Amino acid sequence: MKLTTEDKLSLLAGSAKYDVSCSSSGSESNYKTGELGCAHHSGICHSFTSDGRCVSLLKVLLTNVCIYDCAYCINRVSNDTPRTAFTPRELADLTINFYKRNYIEGLFLSSGIIKNEDHTMSLLLQTLRILRHEYRFNGLHSCQTHPWSF
Repeated sequence: MKLTTEDKLSLLAGSAKYDVSCSSSGSESNYKTGELGCAHHSGICHSFTSDGRCVSLLKVLLTNVCIYDCAYCINRVSNDTPRTAFTPRELADLTINFYKRNYIEGLFLSSGIIKNEDHTMSLLLQTLRILRHEYRFNGLHSCQTHPWSF
């Protein structure tokens, strides 16, 4: 079964909420569908800048597929969970569309490790190149892979 972008977002934002970074990651609201103020909240979290300003970020994984079996990680290879991945183009387009709708100000991007670290980093960098060079997006907050970060 082919997953929709919304299905992928739900899975990959749900898995990303375990990366400690944002103060309101995975928070729930009491808004009801169809009422004013109701928006899709998958993957939107809030963080604070060094000057104390609160910013909304899209916090999502490139993929929840991982070759490692880290006991603490929800994305470990031995965990029986649905697996999916965004292509770099899909994730860049999603980020820009959320930004244009004023849902987010930046991106917090993590990933499971597909094949090996170099391959995964290549996919992350492709995503960032599309955002920076094609879309001229300057709102990136952070980029990290699991378990290493930069």
